[in-house]
Amino acid sequence: MTFFGRLIGVFLGYLVLGPLGALLGFIVGSLFDRGLKLHLYQIPREHTAAVQQAFFMATFSVMGHLAKADGRVSQQEIRAAENIMSRLELNEGMRLEAMRLFNEGKQDDFDIDRVLGLLMQECHRHHDLLRFFIEIQLEAALADGELTTEEQQILLHICDRLNFSPREFQQLWARQWASQAFHHWYQQYEHYQQYGQYDESRSGAGARNQYQQHHYQASGAYGQRAYSRRPPTSESSLHDAYGVLGVSSSASQTEIKKAYRKLMNQHHPDKLASRGLPETMIKLAKEKTQQIRAAYDMIREARGFK
Repeated sequence: MTFFGRLIGVFLGYLVLGPLGALLGFIVGSLFDRGLKLHLYQIPREHTAAVQQAFFMATFSVMGHLAKADGRVSQQEIRAAENIMSRLELNEGMRLEAMRLFNEGKQDDFDIDRVLGLLMQECHRHHDLLRFFIEIQLEAALADGELTTEEQQILLHICDRLNFSPREFQQLWARQWASQAFHHWYQQYEHYQQYGQYDESRSGAGARNQYQQHHYQASGAYGQRAYSRRPPTSESSLHDAYGVLGVSSSASQTEIKKAYRKLMNQHHPDKLASRGLPETMIKLAKEKTQQIRAAYDMIREARGFK
């Protein structure tokens, strides 16, 4: 925390002018702390392009490396990478570059440490940006419904190089499992908002796919409730919502609100953009915050608090 300016300002102000000086010192010190915080936590404008380039390059090359972790690249893994590219709405040139990087990452001589070293060098101390990078890799790795031993080892290595502990990795992993299960409920939520009715084609345990089967007990179909303003909330979708926030169903209101505010702050698109997240990837951050908000709203309504 940057508070040294205030402490020094209050101390020197009090010595010179007494209580009034302490107040003036606090004001001046606050301005100093604010400037110091901007210097420490924001990337200079001239450096942003380098950060964006390193992030884009690392995202798709490491994604390819993970896909090849078990010796072969499945069609599901290829589709997962293509799905992310489609969601980013990359133009033809950037899409070709992303595919080139993905293929480069699949090569036996791919130097992941060099790529991660460059990413770490450019991103400096921006933990939120690096965390978002890991979340993107987890999403792609879990696209086939499992995380192999080889993929886990690579992801743990990535976390180690980016200064994330194994415990932090486990937390990110658990949240991503829940997030990808909750995503299917959220798709129906958006369908309700657009059409005012439930999309039965997405109902049932099958629509929730393998993510839920690994970590949760499916409660069957969501059921039918046409012309409601949102899809029905099942016990399993509510369980997923808690997982998205990284809290247990027994968490207090205070713990839930704290987790929600923390995650919204970490994934705020403007904040990540100021750290150097490529403009093409802002959409992923917006999707993440929408999902976090939807999970919080579900829990809030289920628990009956504002």
